[in-house]
Amino acid sequence: MALGLALCTAMCYNSDETSITIHSEYNTDAILPCTALSYSKHYTSITWYKQLPNEEGIIRNSRRQNTTQLYKKYENRSDVILTEEGSLVLMKVNFSQAGRYKCYLAGKVGHRNNDSYVMLNVTESVTETTATTTTTTTVDVTNGVTNSSEVVLLVDVTALSVLAGFFSLSLSKVILCFACVWGMATYKTHQRRKLWS
Repeated sequence: MALGLALCTAMCYNSDETSITIHSEYNTDAILPCTALSYSKHYTSITWYKQLPNEEGIIRNSRRQNTTQLYKKYENRSDVILTEEGSLVLMKVNFSQAGRYKCYLAGKVGHRNNDSYVMLNVTESVTETTATTTTTTTVDVTNGVTNSSEVVLLVDVTALSVLAGFFSLSLSKVILCFACVWGMATYKTHQRRKLWS
């Protein structure tokens, strides 16, 4: 009976950990909701963390003192906001901000601490582009060290330019074929005249 009670408690505790996924485009604002607030109303503070190999504090709001403070790494940043509803707003997100975030609610005395998790995926809007790779090699004469670097250039390609490219390629093939056939015909005519003269 004690084992059954322990298993039931563990299952109930694990079911409270909720996780949602938010998709945000590069350089747009991402709003990460704290779903723990839907089942936890008795708390003293709300804290947001970025889940790296270790938890990294981002922002904390104390309900008692009604103050919001940014953690050391985020102190001078204006692109991190905590809304009145407890959502974390990351303005103009970049790819390094993608990952797992934790909303932690410190419970009042006699109440449990709660948390919820948000997975942020940052994507880039897809446009028709082609990548051109340029490799630059530099040689340090004094040390005899060769350094290689790759630069990827993105070129915007419209449907009209693709169509014009295919048309010009086809036209050049037709002209080249015509020139080859005309050259062979001229050569054979010249060879026949030479043979009969």
